[in-house]
Amino acid sequence: MLTKSWQGLLMDVDQKVGIVPELGSTSVGVKRFGPELERRTKCARQFERMFESTFALATADKTSDDPSKKRMAISSLLIDGAARGVGCVTFACLTSPATISLVEQQQLLEEGEGEWNVLALTVNPEERDIDLIVDAERAMLAELHDAMCGVASNDDDDDDSSGVSSLRVHYKVMETLAGNCEQLGLTPIAVVQSNDNDDDGKLNEEGPIW
Repeated sequence: MLTKSWQGLLMDVDQKVGIVPELGSTSVGVKRFGPELERRTKCARQFERMFESTFALATADKTSDDPSKKRMAISSLLIDGAARGVGCVTFACLTSPATISLVEQQQLLEEGEGEWNVLALTVNPEERDIDLIVDAERAMLAELHDAMCGVASNDDDDDDSSGVSSLRVHYKVMETLAGNCEQLGLTPIAVVQSNDNDDDGKLNEEGPIW
């Protein structure tokens, strides 16, 4: 529901609603420019992929006899050379400003640990206050981390620390966030990149962790 209602709001990324003090409460169209235009443009592209991915996931679960196989074939979720669709779930926070996130719940069976990868995170595009956007991003990441720890704790009642690995934010998602690592409570980690720099899913960059 949210993805469909937000689809049109992210089309005109160079426009924002502003208030001119001299005109009182009159709303006017104001052109975006600089870093915020660049960020909003990346948000729009991310949202397009997220809309495509969530629709494909829902279709796979509803119409396929083998949802896992169908999820693995979702082209928008072939990221960094890996099929991420099998473990993907959607999280939404409906408090204002509403926030949606697409997360891959990855189980590292050989170590008995779990890792969650944030593949998309979008705040209501109608929100214009950068501070509120940053707060919403941090709140979503905190809720995801708590949810991950809760799942790990339920999986091992004898040792609450077992099974807890990390909440990782994909590097392309970081480019769309209004907050930096310090503001969002994230820990940067080393970046490893292959020699192949064309954007065909072969990049091997790791995002920061919570």
